[in-house]
Amino acid sequence: MVEILNINYNEYVDIVGTAHFTRRSINDAYESIKSLKPNDVALELDRRRFQLLNAACLNCPKRRSCKGICEFTGAAEALGNVNANIWLIDMTEQEMRRRIRSRMTPFERNRIGFQVHRKVDENPIWLWEKGFKDRVINNSKREIEASRRFFPSVWWVLIDERNALMAARLAWITSKNLNEGKNSKILTFVGAAHVEGIRDLLMNPLLIKDQLRKFNLSFTEPAFIRRVAIQGD
Repeated sequence: MVEILNINYNEYVDIVGTAHFTRRSINDAYESIKSLKPNDVALELDRRRFQLLNAACLNCPKRRSCKGICEFTGAAEALGNVNANIWLIDMTEQEMRRRIRSRMTPFERNRIGFQVHRKVDENPIWLWEKGFKDRVINNSKREIEASRRFFPSVWWVLIDERNALMAARLAWITSKNLNEGKNSKILTFVGAAHVEGIRDLLMNPLLIKDQLRKFNLSFTEPAFIRRVAIQGD
């Protein structure tokens, strides 16, 4: 039986905050994996999204030059020459939609279609590619705060509930490794908006259990994919 322990799980988890669909974040994923050679990699994906992203990229004739490849898929590809486990730690899209529908108030439903304001010259992909990572993250935080005010139920599910579930799954993987006598770090790729919340929960794991109860989240183990080391390429 794997349990969430009262330890600082951040000592066993390296979290990389990414910007979705940017070449720079894909390169960061490749470099992190190549340099650290982790035994475990956790991705902010569920099995369906992982399979769809891989299938889309594998079947695309522009696969080698396309800038649209997801950095999570890029991270998985980088594991081709690394003997590592891939763990998919995110909530399924179906579950997200179900939980959002059940939580949305009439007031929020009336605001569907409302666009949170962003300056036209603040292109997040361009800024991230140019190395202004902190600026993108700060802008993202402001947008998230705006979304929280206008769509608190959506924000609740997409940020808080997913943070709790992903933190619980990272803690589970770590506890499993410790039970087996392994203490290597788990290299984890999540969207930049999730990094702070997940780290806070991993630092105070008793809060993870509280959050799961608060959000009425049933814990399920992360999806596990085994990548066998291959030569060449």
